[in-house]
Amino acid sequence: MRQINILLAAVAVFVTAASCEKTDYGAPDKDKYIYDIPQTTLGSDAILGCYYSNYTSEVASKIPEIPSLGFYKTLDEGVIARHISWADQAGLDFFILNWNGTSGDKSLVEAFMTARESESNVRFILCYDTKHLNVTNESPLESENKYKSLIAEFVDELSVYMLDDSYFKIDGRPVIMFTPSNLSSDALLSIDYKKVIDGFRTDFESFYGVDPFVIGQITTGWVAPVNYADHQIYSFDAVVANAWKTRSYDVFFGFFSFLDINWNNWKTTLEKRAVDFIPCVYPSYNDRVKDTKSYYYTFAADGDVKDYVKFCNVAKRNIGSHNLIFINSWNDWAYGTNLEPSDLKETRFLDETRKQFKKQ
Repeated sequence: MRQINILLAAVAVFVTAASCEKTDYGAPDKDKYIYDIPQTTLGSDAILGCYYSNYTSEVASKIPEIPSLGFYKTLDEGVIARHISWADQAGLDFFILNWNGTSGDKSLVEAFMTARESESNVRFILCYDTKHLNVTNESPLESENKYKSLIAEFVDELSVYMLDDSYFKIDGRPVIMFTPSNLSSDALLSIDYKKVIDGFRTDFESFYGVDPFVIGQITTGWVAPVNYADHQIYSFDAVVANAWKTRSYDVFFGFFSFLDINWNNWKTTLEKRAVDFIPCVYPSYNDRVKDTKSYYYTFAADGDVKDYVKFCNVAKRNIGSHNLIFINSWNDWAYGTNLEPSDLKETRFLDETRKQFKKQ
């Protein structure tokens, strides 16, 4: 009798399962997650910033493309001037120069300011890395001594750059980026960005009569905004996440639609609290020469612009109210993310950048 009951129960389960609608169970509708990205036209020009590296030829043996300028060093005579000319061709508005308090950072900034001709449309902004301030959970950036060090650095050095005509401004407001806003798990109490950025705005405006436009930089991608503390994303005028490589085949298979979903979540979440999301695109990605054991998927590694065009259109679909879009990068050759002309790309990616983001 017990065996009969078990058999009847099994039959009932089978019949019930067979009678269910196809949409009730099983895999989700892939069309909701895997879809084509249409060509998108902006109503006005995007404002384009591009990450710029102090490249040296010491890594020449580990890069997938050969620079059109050859294996240069950025500070060599004529290099930055040529880069600015190409950037004008691409329609870039500014380069993003890293600042971590080193002499090399200062040399690069001053070399750019010297090389830039007054008629150029390309300016620069600083990405201020808090690493050199040596903040900790026990000695956070908002503490009196650390905060004084921050302000002193801006007063003594950086304000001169930020108020210069070669520095990019939005409505007269010098743009400054702080990184990283995604604090590591062992340093979550090292910076309260709400306190720091509020204080920085007040002090900078009291000294120089202008409220800076402040961007927070998240140094990874794919993580949803809900996973960050409020002060890490809502303390800024805008937020950018600058790294979108992936090791996941599923993500790679539907890369641009997954990216579109992710960025739409970022944009709609941030704009509810008057913070802009800045899409950040790769021209290409290929770190397989640098690291032959890399598991990251490559794209546009053949020099074709078709993947870059898709990336650009995802960015345009998710652009914020200030029309800012970042490109990562101009010349990070080791990761094959260069917009700068090469033997493989020539100037095609420059021309495509202007075509996608400017109304000509």
